[in-house]
Amino acid sequence: MIDITLLTPEQLDRFIHIQGRIARQEEEAAKVKAARDYYSGNHPVLLTQRQQEYLGKQLTDGEFAFNHNLVKTVVDTLRERLAVTGFTVNGKSADDLDADDPDPDAQVAALLWQWWKHNRMDSQQIRLYRRALRDGKSYVMVDYDNTHQRPRLSLHEVDDGTTGVNLHRNPEDENQVLFASRYFYTFNPLKSGVTGIQRKTVYLPGEIRKYERDSITNMIGVDNLWRPILDDGDLSWPLAWRDAQGNNLGVAAVEFQNPGGSEVALIAGLQNALNKSWLDLLAAADTAGFPILTMNYKDPMPMPVGVSDDTNLEGEDEFIVAPGRALEIFGGTIERIPGADLNNIIEAIWTIAAAIGGMTRTPQYYLKPILGVDVPSGEALKQLESGLVAKAEERQLVFGEAWADVMALAYRVARTFGNVPEIDEPVIGVQWKDASTRIEETEAKVAQTHKDLGVPDEMVWAKLGYTPEQIALFKQNAMLQRAAEIANIVQAARQTPATGTANQQQGDINANVS
Repeated sequence: MIDITLLTPEQLDRFIHIQGRIARQEEEAAKVKAARDYYSGNHPVLLTQRQQEYLGKQLTDGEFAFNHNLVKTVVDTLRERLAVTGFTVNGKSADDLDADDPDPDAQVAALLWQWWKHNRMDSQQIRLYRRALRDGKSYVMVDYDNTHQRPRLSLHEVDDGTTGVNLHRNPEDENQVLFASRYFYTFNPLKSGVTGIQRKTVYLPGEIRKYERDSITNMIGVDNLWRPILDDGDLSWPLAWRDAQGNNLGVAAVEFQNPGGSEVALIAGLQNALNKSWLDLLAAADTAGFPILTMNYKDPMPMPVGVSDDTNLEGEDEFIVAPGRALEIFGGTIERIPGADLNNIIEAIWTIAAAIGGMTRTPQYYLKPILGVDVPSGEALKQLESGLVAKAEERQLVFGEAWADVMALAYRVARTFGNVPEIDEPVIGVQWKDASTRIEETEAKVAQTHKDLGVPDEMVWAKLGYTPEQIALFKQNAMLQRAAEIANIVQAARQTPATGTANQQQGDINANVS
């Protein structure tokens, strides 16, 4: 078992750099770059020698590469099913916040959602999940924004050998994170000599170490010479990353690891086969996809008028076939060779698409054109999407635990550098949008059933996919409506005695007159 707290400062420094070299293997970096290329549509073009002669330059020298990019479709179809809609703390959400009697758990839950909104994570989470599904993993880093007095969340890609983040785990215990390292290059066009310097920041559980690649060793190709560096505002090296009691805040990077690794790696080979099949279809259509006219002569073909021999016959024997024209030949017959049947190649294309769908649990109607009458709906749609929904829910579970770690770290950071309600051990839950396709009629019936069973309105609204902001508005409107109803009742109650008294008085007058 590795315990880095027992290492001397020199040993720890050496351990960090050795681990960095191990993690940044060229093979892994190449896989990450390849996954990004495949997602973007930069696929290898597989051509036969004949295809290279007449298709090569058009396919490789243009602005856009030739592909039928189902890799992107597979990744985005799954990514669209992942959306965080709120957080709970010890079972309480922002909806449970009562201004008259504030609950600390509900207050913190509301704070977490505020931090989420301020960091624009509604849109940022799209990039995060896309990267995790594409590359196999992605990262969220947490620090403190002194200007706005709140935690700051930033997204980072996995290291591709040039820039990015690596999470270093204990080889004997994969659940133990030793530290994280981030590689990047400086950029400041307004300051000479600053842009283009390679930097490395190491995030340990209780401290942060910043390094700069020595410019001289960088030029001669030495890979392990890094020198400590202080940025403006840094008070020490390394920077302390501990709370007021001296406890470690934890590694500042949280990993979002896709179960099973990159979605791209699973289907890259089939994607190549798909592109090749399309090229084969184009080649077959070009050479044999159209009818061909042949002219057969029993005797030698007669020479055109005015031509004595066939030494210079180029262009003289051409004839034009077009609508409205007739062909007349002498001493021969014309036959028509029909175009080749391309259905076998077309079927091969959609067979490959079906295989991609089967391997990734992506419904076929996302991968293959279908007629309007074949579009599934209702229970049929639910059944066809069951595999995709299960896959999305698995990622909601895994990524949800990562988000809980992010927000727990953000809360510890806010307690250390800011002012937030005190909760000793907050248990953070993550609320997700339903991964299933919404069937409004069915959902309305289910919601009404839950309401009839006495389920609170807030839970019914959440089940229907409404956001915490919308639910808060519903509650406010319901309170206003209830207040208006009570006011009407009170007003009516006030008017009833007055009317009765007036009638009684009129009766007394009539009696006296009589």
